[in-house]
Amino acid sequence: MLPSDTELTLTPPAYLYQDARRFLRFLQVAAQKHSVTVTVSISTAGTFRLSIPANQSAGLDVFLQEITFQHGLYYYLCAVPNRRDVARLIVKPIIEGLLQSQYDVAYPVQIQKHLLEGTPDWAGGSFLEGTAQRYEILLQKHKLKMINPYEFVRDLDDLLTEFMLEQLEHPKGQQSPKFNVLVGMCGQRDVLRTKEARKLFNRIHSLRTNGLHRLEREIPDSEVTEIAQEVYYLFQWLDDYWRAQDEKTVLLSGRRYRRIRYGKEPIPKGAPIDFRALWEELITRPCGDCGVIQGELHLDGCDMERCPRCGDQFMCCECRLEQDELEAENSSR
Repeated sequence: MLPSDTELTLTPPAYLYQDARRFLRFLQVAAQKHSVTVTVSISTAGTFRLSIPANQSAGLDVFLQEITFQHGLYYYLCAVPNRRDVARLIVKPIIEGLLQSQYDVAYPVQIQKHLLEGTPDWAGGSFLEGTAQRYEILLQKHKLKMINPYEFVRDLDDLLTEFMLEQLEHPKGQQSPKFNVLVGMCGQRDVLRTKEARKLFNRIHSLRTNGLHRLEREIPDSEVTEIAQEVYYLFQWLDDYWRAQDEKTVLLSGRRYRRIRYGKEPIPKGAPIDFRALWEELITRPCGDCGVIQGELHLDGCDMERCPRCGDQFMCCECRLEQDELEAENSSR
């Protein structure tokens, strides 16, 4: 299926009609820098219809990031009368709609704070967890060249340090262990489960300390891009992991069932005699598909998860298919 155009509608109060026209004109002009065409039409009833072609999605993404990080919307509102009403009834609904068209998650509270207070927070992205959201903001600043490669590594090193201290529940106010010790402790507690993740953290810290002590701050763009992508994949897995652990039940045929944790799967009927011994040895290792460990809930889409209703492979069992069809039917009404 081809992606569809982004389309939004807005019907402002009569006293803000001209404000809506001015803001949409501002949006059209500002978006042209990124080759984004914002088409606006107005009905006789005073409803504005905004449309952006689907093939300009990448440009729209960059435009939304830049206008947020450069405080474009905040500065625009500083120059208009009734700025709070314009922000709440015109700018916020449009920007929130554009963010929702581009990202999995939009943060309405952060949008409002950005518009009225000029906070630098990014207001849309793929992640729900706080540290992962902060990494998305840092990554977007790097992509927009608002910070240089060394500044990206420096800020990332600080973010990863805070992340590890939070995961280890380190008491505030107490001196923290050295970075490599934190990495080792996170490995022992299954926060950083793979050698690759621990090696990545130490590599970032090494680049940061080289810049501090040896003044080696010229980091190739290719190396920073590689690091940025690897950290993104790590936070992507962690965000999926945290979501999965929060979703303890699943709705099937009108009834909620507790999801089956890794290692608690029932032995299939007709399994060979030695299957139990093989299975008990297998579950001492992380799940081969999604990486969770014994006692944890599988990530969404894992082909190892069993259905709590029928016991078959959950991702493609009849119970799951029936529920998906029911939800699709309900959403189309």
